Amino acid sequence: MKVSRGMSMTRWLSAALAFVVVGAFGACGASSDEEVLFDAETSSEVSAFAGDPYADAVVQDGLLGVNNPQNAVGAPNGTTASFLGLLGASLTLDMGAGEEGTGPLRIYYRGLNLAVIAQVEFLGTNMQVISTGQAQLLDLGLGTHSTVVSFNNPTPYRYVRLRAGLLAIFQVDAVEATSIVNTVVCGDGMVGTGEGCDDGNRGAGDGCSANCAVEPGYTCQGQPSVCHDVNECTNGTAQCSPNAYCTNTPGSYTCTCKPGYSGDGWTCNDINECTNGTAHCPPGQQCVNTPGSYYCQPATCAPPRVQCGSQCVDVWSDEQNCGSCGNVCAAGKTCNAGVCTGGGGGIALQVTAMWGRDGDADLVVRTPTGKIIFYDNRGPGPSTDGGELDQDASSGRGPENVVWNPGFTPPNGTYDICLKAAGFAPTASSENPVPYSVTVKRAGQSDQVFTGAATSADVGSACYPCHPSYVGSITYPSGVSGGGEPNCPL
Repeated sequence: MKVSRGMSMTRWLSAALAFVVVGAFGACGASSDEEVLFDAETSSEVSAFAGDPYADAVVQDGLLGVNNPQNAVGAPNGTTASFLGLLGASLTLDMGAGEEGTGPLRIYYRGLNLAVIAQVEFLGTNMQVISTGQAQLLDLGLGTHSTVVSFNNPTPYRYVRLRAGLLAIFQVDAVEATSIVNTVVCGDGMVGTGEGCDDGNRGAGDGCSANCAVEPGYTCQGQPSVCHDVNECTNGTAQCSPNAYCTNTPGSYTCTCKPGYSGDGWTCNDINECTNGTAHCPPGQQCVNTPGSYYCQPATCAPPRVQCGSQCVDVWSDEQNCGSCGNVCAAGKTCNAGVCTGGGGGIALQVTAMWGRDGDADLVVRTPTGKIIFYDNRGPGPSTDGGELDQDASSGRGPENVVWNPGFTPPNGTYDICLKAAGFAPTASSENPVPYSVTVKRAGQSDQVFTGAATSADVGSACYPCHPSYVGSITYPSGVSGGGEPNCPL
């Protein structure tokens, strides 16, 4: 008869002890008359495991010295029948009616401390031994292993009996008649047709799903399948922002914006610490935003002041350094907004540019009539509508002035103002901007100040709204047409 899953421990231990005693007197040679397997009722039972290559049931009369023998029934699932190391311990399994094997037998085992050689007997439908073999259980590592026992007899086997010697302790998870494998069983450790993997279990989250499909973020190989996490952060498949950190996780990854940026990790935008109040610059220093960070511009001689030798002077009003270091105003003249003036009348219009780090910047002014005032057309004269560029400051931090001195009248209308970051080290860019300040003075009116930062190198005379060097526009004799970057087409 077959052992049910509810068989008590007392019952099989009693049988085990009895077998040990009999074994000392040659029980290994027991005849078929001593092993009654089925009565009429039992032989008509239909196994729940019919249709697969694994054992369907345990035969009680062939059981001795094995704990939880029913765990060897069905496909490998990590639960095992344990051989306890008793002399003559044996386990007989029924492969099932109509599921007789004609080829090798695969044994799934685990729990070895020492290598074990187990004896395997192949029995026909009449419980007679038709062939024998040896199962070499050699893998000592964790997890379930398998070994194959050859079978070359033309007579199919219905039953298999595993025998172990004294002190042979091991665990059997399942046995499989490889010759009758005609269906795909997920969880048997064998990758069949339609399966992407089979790691010997039906659990999910380990790379091989409960339906034996490779889970996203994993690769699986071998039989049983061994699955490994794919590191998207190192193989180039992660979709994180360039301004984010990528962190690999089992089957996936996460993106986290770097310091100085905000967003969801897939999109990270620069944080302007200078405007959101998180920058910490000493009093008197200017905050300059950079991608992912900021820096504090030293307060020493910040525009419009200029370092002239050992002195920090205001070149807008210092008559010994008027407009630039060493430019001394003649007797009777005063320094007014960086220009030596005198003799009445006063200036009508003046545009003054200063910049925040040493280098060559060029002030360009486009008059209402389209005349361009710049370093190659300094004036004053008809080509500049009377305006004059006082100097081409090719080093330091300026200033450069475009001025209509007494005796010259600026034409009415709109003036476009540009500042070219011609020569700086490092070159002007979004990572290394050149901060600037442009002040417009008109007689009898308040000063108009434009501030910003040049983020690209440029030279030449081109100046108009939407040009990369564009600072802003003013209207003479009064008014401001615009400032900063206008609405330009992309």
